[in-house]
Amino acid sequence: MEKDKHYCICIGRKFCSGGRNVAAMVAEQLGVKVYDRDLLKKASQNTGFSEKFFDEADEEKTRRGLRSLFMSHFNGSNGFSGNYLSNESLFKMQSDAIHRIHEQEDCVFIGRCADYVLRDSDRLLNVFIAADTDDRVARVLRHADEGMTESKALSLIEDIDRKRSSYYNYFTGRTWGDPAVYDICLNSSTLGYDKCAQLIVELAKERLGI
Repeated sequence: MEKDKHYCICIGRKFCSGGRNVAAMVAEQLGVKVYDRDLLKKASQNTGFSEKFFDEADEEKTRRGLRSLFMSHFNGSNGFSGNYLSNESLFKMQSDAIHRIHEQEDCVFIGRCADYVLRDSDRLLNVFIAADTDDRVARVLRHADEGMTESKALSLIEDIDRKRSSYYNYFTGRTWGDPAVYDICLNSSTLGYDKCAQLIVELAKERLGI
């Protein structure tokens, strides 16, 4: 089998663990693009659907919420006659976009089950970023409105993690955050963002032949 031309680093992350920051640092050091919500734009461009539908139907929405969302948007007003764009269809559209990007360029993906979508690639590095709960709560508080409390921040973290986990587990048949799923799992509280990025880049160069 011919080796894939382009490599991909897929970064899963717990909410407010700094995974997005680490991904951006890795991409900058390697001189490649990082894809997250931009992936939704690519999916919408290739399907003709409004970007907002893909933006709302991201990995933090529950399956029931997605169905309600599309039922409300499409019910009789856009020629869909009560039908809706299923979660499975959305997942396939995003998966197709992920494959197209991987075929065209080296890159970093954040979330979107990209590690599963590209599981057959021979130039793939799967990473998971976690952080201590106290640090994650503090990060929420730093970026939230004045009405946010520690208890509300913790509830928000638990809710988003639960939704990300449900989305990932449903579409992949794997367990979100299970170390066995990833090539490397890092705690940004222990290591810091710089060290996390450094370790990922070093491992990528070793494993992917960069």
